[in-house]
Amino acid sequence: MLTALPLSAAIELNSIAATVNGKAITSKEVAFHLAPTIGLLRAKYPRQGDQFRKALKEARDKVLERLIDNKLVLSKLEELDAKLPEQVIIEEENRIIREVFNGSEKEFRKNLEQSGMNRRQFRESQKEKILVQAFRQQQFKDVAPATQSEITARYRERRQDLRDRSKDRITFRKIYIPASDPENPAATPETQLALSEQLASQVRSGADFAETVIANSAGAFASEGGLWEDTERLDLEVGFADIVFDTPEGEIVGPLKDRRGFTIVKVLKKNYGPSPPLDKQM
Repeated sequence: MLTALPLSAAIELNSIAATVNGKAITSKEVAFHLAPTIGLLRAKYPRQGDQFRKALKEARDKVLERLIDNKLVLSKLEELDAKLPEQVIIEEENRIIREVFNGSEKEFRKNLEQSGMNRRQFRESQKEKILVQAFRQQQFKDVAPATQSEITARYRERRQDLRDRSKDRITFRKIYIPASDPENPAATPETQLALSEQLASQVRSGADFAETVIANSAGAFASEGGLWEDTERLDLEVGFADIVFDTPEGEIVGPLKDRRGFTIVKVLKKNYGPSPPLDKQM
């Protein structure tokens, strides 16, 4: 038996987003899994208009659908009395901190706090996820093994996703406009955002990016055209890194919003971290 509640109900503290065979999916669970995406969307869409709301709804729907699917599998696993060693859950938690939060325990805890989830609840969520994955793998145990060419093709498709992201490096130029301007008392976050949008439009229309940086940016290396050369991913904020590494070389992204102001970035070159050998992954 499955019932899903209206989207508006899912934002209330401790509310139930859906029930599956009598098992509740809470708003906290949805919020935790959605939190990294919300951070990215808020950065990409500072005005949080129609594009933001559409992307947020799509992301929330996907999270809820995945959690519902997992609960259905867990109902079956309960019948089988499936167990999982605690160490496996801890190792998965460490992997998430390393790969999703660039190894930052502080960012991980911050994400938990923002979603209203404690560590015990997080580990329970990861336990469910691992059990579901194991169950699905078991379902395919009698399927004919893939050929070497199929394995190689699949590895090539996933190679970049499997890489060591902590070794990623990037070169980019950046325009930074602070949310407030000490030299201009009339400046507000709204006027600074409007200025950022104007500058982004200019460089996208062909204005020289480096010259625009020198004339307008309040960020580091402004006198050098805002050039951040061969910068390690770990030296960048998590959300910012996710966005710029997803941006193709030569393209401009922004203005991106953070707690201090607005940033426009032109990605020049990306060097991805190493991927594991084929025999360790497939």
